[in-house]
Amino acid sequence: MIQISSQRLSLEEAVNSYLFNSQIVTLPNQQMFLIAPIECAENPKITELLNEILQDPANPLSKVEFLNLRQSMANGGGPACLRLRVVLTEEELACIHQGILFTDTLYLQLKNWIEKYYRDRLHPSDLADPHLLKETQQALDEVTNILRLGPLYYFQ
Repeated sequence: MIQISSQRLSLEEAVNSYLFNSQIVTLPNQQMFLIAPIECAENPKITELLNEILQDPANPLSKVEFLNLRQSMANGGGPACLRLRVVLTEEELACIHQGILFTDTLYLQLKNWIEKYYRDRLHPSDLADPHLLKETQQALDEVTNILRLGPLYYFQ
């Protein structure tokens, strides 16, 4: 496990560089490498940190690839925006909204939600269909209920 302390990298630096939006990829030959946003390469502190990680013999990563993902990042995505893993203490875990913690039950509920609402194609003419709006609102209402988030949207 790789841990980076706040003394080594501030929260602001981590956020601005999107370091934790990086993704570890395992190749067919079992080599592992890190795909990181270009912002990481532009920050000398982070490039130094990544080089140290690569030099550590206990580290499974063999290289880091930097990609320009600015368009994706500007739209709320990135190479691994949902793959961040944070180790928490029991006390910290208790402070997190429990409805979003991934469990077998939540997995099944979300899987059923996807099967019910996820369209495998959307045609331009669908955008003029008022039923699409109603369907989207129902889907959002149901997923916020599954995650026990309470009302988030004006129509709830």
